[in-house]
Amino acid sequence: MSDFTVDDTMAEIRYELDDREIYNDIRSEIGILETVTVVDEDVTYSWNVFSRSILVSPPYPHITMFKTGLADPLGWKISRHSAIDMDGKAYYAYNIKILSTDDDRVIGVEITNTGSKTMRISFAVKVKYKSGEQETHEETVINALAVRATDATSIQEYGRRVMNLTWSEGTEEGDMQGLVDSYIIRYKDPIARIMVALKGSTDTLRTQIITREISDLITVVCTNLGLNADCFINSISIRDDPTGIPVCTWGLEIQRAYELLTLFLLDTSELDGAHILGS
Repeated sequence: MSDFTVDDTMAEIRYELDDREIYNDIRSEIGILETVTVVDEDVTYSWNVFSRSILVSPPYPHITMFKTGLADPLGWKISRHSAIDMDGKAYYAYNIKILSTDDDRVIGVEITNTGSKTMRISFAVKVKYKSGEQETHEETVINALAVRATDATSIQEYGRRVMNLTWSEGTEEGDMQGLVDSYIIRYKDPIARIMVALKGSTDTLRTQIITREISDLITVVCTNLGLNADCFINSISIRDDPTGIPVCTWGLEIQRAYELLTLFLLDTSELDGAHILGS
């Protein structure tokens, strides 16, 4: 709510549409403190090997069981196999494969002699297990994070004007994005600046001259300019004219649309009415 209304019948009003402080590309690069886990040693794996040599006659499959003492084996595989007949000659008429069981620590190897002779087969299976745990430690590092807000209409009208914001470490990304978004709203368009020279020719005007402060909101009305706007006081200069009457010059900035706020006062609102607290 405006604290005072001044018009062109009581003051000299000068209006300037200032495009010197237009920024339509707001950027900020900030350092985010993060805790990361650094791997000092990777997990290591090893294999246990079990060897067998057995006679297998046709035609039925032969199953041999292996058991490891490891609590949590990670996998079994056949690592080698070869066979000879009873005359000591190489023998190839057979199949060999792994059979899984309900217990991961136990595995079966099925060997089928598909030929007509008894053979001696030698083979080995191996089981994989974790032999070393991963070793890590935590470090706090600073990672660069860039956020940005632009306005295409303003860029097309006034050219690209960049504002770089620098902030300390530890700011969150959401907070910084909200900040650059608010800056783009504030600076993407030219802002009207108004100079008001007010002469303390009455007690009322003299009171206004000595009581108004920076950031006070006043209403400026100027018929010739078609102006009727609420403005913030940015600067105040007071002097006496040759007759000893105080003259005040206010530097004003028109209130932007996003700065219009409706205040909810608990001491004047009905708590059992239509107002919803916290909304």
